[in-house]
Amino acid sequence: MQHRLSAHGPRMAVALAALLSAACVRTRTDPVTGKVDVDVESPLKRGEDWKAGIAGGSITGQARAAVLNGQSTVTVNLNGLAPSATHAWRIFEGKCATAGALVGGDALYAPITASADGTAQASARLGVALDEAKDYNVRIYASPTETTTVAACGDLSDSA
Repeated sequence: MQHRLSAHGPRMAVALAALLSAACVRTRTDPVTGKVDVDVESPLKRGEDWKAGIAGGSITGQARAAVLNGQSTVTVNLNGLAPSATHAWRIFEGKCATAGALVGGDALYAPITASADGTAQASARLGVALDEAKDYNVRIYASPTETTTVAACGDLSDSA
């Protein structure tokens, strides 16, 4: 049996090779776990983007983190909060089920205060870059002073 390449086969191979050669391959290894993260992205892309869906009780929302030049800026948008309620929030290493160390200090995270319609937004600029070889989560607490009761949580992901 004889196989023949179509006329488009060589062109597609060349196009694929050109695309891969123009891509930027980044790797990062977690020194503790040895986990390696490999990204193939456009060389024009700057930084990394992370996102999380946040849920718990009546609270829903999303978090986005932009990592660039060794810093991370995290923005949280929430719905379903009690009107005018105030909540603390933090980013931790690990997943929601197994939170680890706090990322940055408590002072970086201003309390979130809901509007009359139960929505809120907050941002924090962390002095560190989120590490692609690690897991992170966003926790929303019951109040600014009660940071043991998690009202909602979401796992951050740098996946597209």
